[in-house]
Amino acid sequence: ERIKCLEKYSIMNNFNRQGLALFLDLDKWGLSTFALKIIAVITMLFDHIGIIFLTDYAKAYELFRMIGRISFPIICFVLVEGYFHTKNRMSYAIRLGIFAFVSEIPYDMMYGNLFDLEKQNVLFTLFFGFMVIWALDLIAGFAIKYPDKLLEKVGIFRLNIIAELSVMALGFGAAFILNSAYSYAGVLLIICFYVFKKHHIGKIVSNLVFNMGMFEYGIQWA
Repeated sequence: ERIKCLEKYSIMNNFNRQGLALFLDLDKWGLSTFALKIIAVITMLFDHIGIIFLTDYAKAYELFRMIGRISFPIICFVLVEGYFHTKNRMSYAIRLGIFAFVSEIPYDMMYGNLFDLEKQNVLFTLFFGFMVIWALDLIAGFAIKYPDKLLEKVGIFRLNIIAELSVMALGFGAAFILNSAYSYAGVLLIICFYVFKKHHIGKIVSNLVFNMGMFEYGIQWA
């Protein structure tokens, strides 16, 4: 009986596998969220070392900044995963907002100013992206609650699209006006990772479009 149960579990486990999991044991070889965070932190450290210490050394500066480009897409991916798994989204959003403001001082100091409103740190971009996908989730949930006949009468589907576009426009606008790191392109990447939550190819294509389609040829392409 135990052998039968194990066989049944093995069959179901194989059935539930998707993407790379069909060819690779991700439990053994895959990266955990913690490992991804460590990679993001280390590559971001390379980036900041380049900005602060290597501006007079062109090749070293470019190499360190190229390594640093790996960080942001990973952070966006982990942010979206965190959105789906956190027990308290309000607390998550508040922490992002607080750390965005706190981080602004060392961010400005890194560029030689104690306080500078011309550009803001990347946590503002992450905050805007988080709020946008949260709003999109709420809008989608609101539309689902209405029966089909009511949808037709009040045109809630059209209102749903208008609301979603408005929310995204606000997020893009906030990132653009405040000139936060990666601007509206960063918010868009977070939205794409949210939309393609269960579609790995979609996330890969989104990442390619973000890095190679929204920036001129340069270190971001790395």
